Amino acid sequence: MALMKYCNRTGCNRLVPQGVEYCAAHMVNQVVEKQQRHKEYDAHCRDKKVKEFYNSAAWRAVRTKVLVRDHHIDIYLYITEGRIVPADTVHHIVELREDYSKRCEMDNLISIAEATHSYISKAYKNPKKKAAMQQTLKDCMEKYRKKWNGEGV
Repeated sequence: MALMKYCNRTGCNRLVPQGVEYCAAHMVNQVVEKQQRHKEYDAHCRDKKVKEFYNSAAWRAVRTKVLVRDHHIDIYLYITEGRIVPADTVHHIVELREDYSKRCEMDNLISIAEATHSYISKAYKNPKKKAAMQQTLKDCMEKYRKKWNGEGV
């Protein structure tokens, strides 16, 4: 028998299998609500220039190059904690909104896992923490390059 948990919808006490977020009654509502949120965000908040870039062939190509360069591992966790975690995200150290000209610069890009990206994004919301995090990411890249090139740390 599969492990069961409660539906993620607040107030719902229906049981669903572990790994499933919502019961059948709330699954459809979640999809519709998510689509509506994205539609509103696209219409009022999303930077169209940035969205176009992330949908471009140039971004797909540079993203692939960065993941290959970094051996598909989360560089931040590798350098800061010594853990090898698969990377699925490429992060701009200096954000596109800050300096659009650095969008394809390899030195401005770092491979990280989605969980690390969430952690970094949270730090970027505070200007003081953002500057410190950007410097940490640059340092991580430098240490990783030295380590990979056999120069030691």
